[in-house]
Amino acid sequence: MNKIKQITRILFILIFASSIQSCNEYLKEEMVSDVSAESYYTTEAGLNDAVEAAYSYLKVMYFGQEDGMSMTVYGTDLHANGSDGRKVLGQYRFDSSEGNSWNVWRTMYQGINQCNAVVGRTSVNEKIREDIKSGLIAQTRFLRALYYFVLVRQFGDVHLSLEETVGVETEANRTSAKTIYSTAIIPDLEYAIENLPETQSEYGRATKVAAQFLLSKVYLTYGWLTGKTEDFDKSIELAQAVIDNENYSLLSDYADLWDINNQKNSEVIWSIQNSTDPLTRGTGNRSHLFFLMGYDKLPGMKRSIDYGRPYIRFSPTPYALSLWDRKYDARYYKSYQHVWYANNTANLLPNQEIGDTAIFLPGVNVGEKYYVADENGNRIERTLTQEYVNERHNKSAVIYTPDERNNEAGTGYSERVYASLWKFIDPTRESINLKEGTRDFFVMRLAEAYLIAAEAYFKTDDLDKAAEMLSIVRKRAAWPGFEQEMNISANDVTLELILDERGRELLGEMQRWYDLTRMGFLIDRVKAYCNATNSPNYAVDNISEKHLLRPIPQNQIDRCSNDYGQNPGY
Repeated sequence: MNKIKQITRILFILIFASSIQSCNEYLKEEMVSDVSAESYYTTEAGLNDAVEAAYSYLKVMYFGQEDGMSMTVYGTDLHANGSDGRKVLGQYRFDSSEGNSWNVWRTMYQGINQCNAVVGRTSVNEKIREDIKSGLIAQTRFLRALYYFVLVRQFGDVHLSLEETVGVETEANRTSAKTIYSTAIIPDLEYAIENLPETQSEYGRATKVAAQFLLSKVYLTYGWLTGKTEDFDKSIELAQAVIDNENYSLLSDYADLWDINNQKNSEVIWSIQNSTDPLTRGTGNRSHLFFLMGYDKLPGMKRSIDYGRPYIRFSPTPYALSLWDRKYDARYYKSYQHVWYANNTANLLPNQEIGDTAIFLPGVNVGEKYYVADENGNRIERTLTQEYVNERHNKSAVIYTPDERNNEAGTGYSERVYASLWKFIDPTRESINLKEGTRDFFVMRLAEAYLIAAEAYFKTDDLDKAAEMLSIVRKRAAWPGFEQEMNISANDVTLELILDERGRELLGEMQRWYDLTRMGFLIDRVKAYCNATNSPNYAVDNISEKHLLRPIPQNQIDRCSNDYGQNPGY
């Protein structure tokens, strides 16, 4: 492990743990003190450290963090609020003083200003070879594009600056989202594609393929704004370049993606790493916290490292649980936990012993079919009955089902008990209460490139190609022997199918709010499906047109000497 570095800038000390890990080491962040940006940023080593500092903002408040996940996961058709935590975003009961939005806003602009400093100072540096300069600038412009892409999708028209801010500025502009796409995000990524290598010696640095992936997604989003077929054509071209790259391939088993010992696999285009050393981990990846129900308060159970620390934030909606045709599609089984074994002698049920099944949560109601895997990974079909559960598990197993009629008996889903997304769990944490996880956060993976291409092909009326792209992802998700049942034809392709396929494949991966707003489904889908079990339907009742964008944070408005303006409705 390399030591943490801290990079001193004018008036600021950046004290962020490394966010990018190589196979054998972390992206270096070295202590640099008693120097100024004017002196240190003139050297190759200094500029490389400045680039590394630009990466550090990826983990601050956004990827794998509660602020960013709250702004992208719940308050959608797939996740409502659990019983605990920050509910206002998921319930659409927020205004411009809401803290998650401000945290993301200021972090993105801190990252952007660091990127601006690197681009500006490197461009005029005559002491460094041109190929090294272009590589450093390309990485930084890739990051700058990503930071602006977050901002325009969340807030719409925002402040645009491509030059370093030094000292205090009290005026800010409102530049249209379309202009930011056309003059900043797209040119930055085009430069990155031209100047980044196919692979990097340090895992986690930006690559040409990562830039192609991101620009494909940018053109897809931009195409929805402009309505121009040419933007979707560009999205297709870039997505196909990623798909056709021989360095990447889909894993044969969806479950293998979430094996914490298999994170640098052939499907990952670009990810954010976290140190296994608690002294250098910083905020870590916290996504393992947010999707777990309150298992540790149920009979026979206490909190453990293997089962995770439950924050009880994001509860799957009934619609989310209905997405998969579980007879053929194995992703539900491979995404959720179904069995918890008793581990607490203090509150065992009568006749229950440590190691017995304490909780059985198959995600269906009594009398319905459910599907599990045998020891070889093949599908087993069962009908949920208490008798079967008693026989297979033990008589002390408590079955919790989505049927709210079971709530009087305490065995129905609620804000505290619900299907728990398992794919982000982190058993490497050193203690049961540790929040800072070591898991990589997958920002870009190959399966999404197929889904981006499918959506772009749909928008260009090429339904055959859209079906081909979707079928590749769907067949990978099939139970062994049922691949053909997951195949679809051009006649099956609709925008709703594409949206739901993204939900099945990318559940919980900070995509859903963007998908719904991009495609124009947010309001209708939230009103139809965003209902937390046994909870007032605040989201359903509150959402309106203004919620297609977040409010400009009040801190931004108050700190401007000019009239910065607010988004409509806030």
